Amino acid sequence: MKNLLFVFSTLVLLTSVSLTGCGSGLRFGGTVQFDDGTPVEGALVSFIDAKRQYDGLTNAQGRYTLTGATPKDGIPPGEYQVAVSMRSNDDEKSTFPEKYASVETSGLTCKVNEKENSAFNITIIKSEKK
Repeated sequence: MKNLLFVFSTLVLLTSVSLTGCGSGLRFGGTVQFDDGTPVEGALVSFIDAKRQYDGLTNAQGRYTLTGATPKDGIPPGEYQVAVSMRSNDDEKSTFPEKYASVETSGLTCKVNEKENSAFNITIIKSEKK
């Protein structure tokens, strides 16, 4: 009986220790809107550095929150290139400027700072097709 209690206690301890590391990083996000103030719904926002990519999908208000491999994973502090692409129907894709879909052409960068965990709001200029 003592051995069973010891094994159970050990398993509980190991489980709690392994869960402590989950969800590391900062909760970070912002909004995406067109230059006329209309929120962009259904856009995929990607923050990319040399090691990883962190993504968030905008809701009806244009808000996004970045996640890593799991929704609990946050984004580590650092410098990121940013891309925004549409994941909606063909009509919306055709009116969304292509230039924002790639970090090479978007011109968007963001520094995520652990002490200043503020939002990164993005304005999409409709007239910029490429």
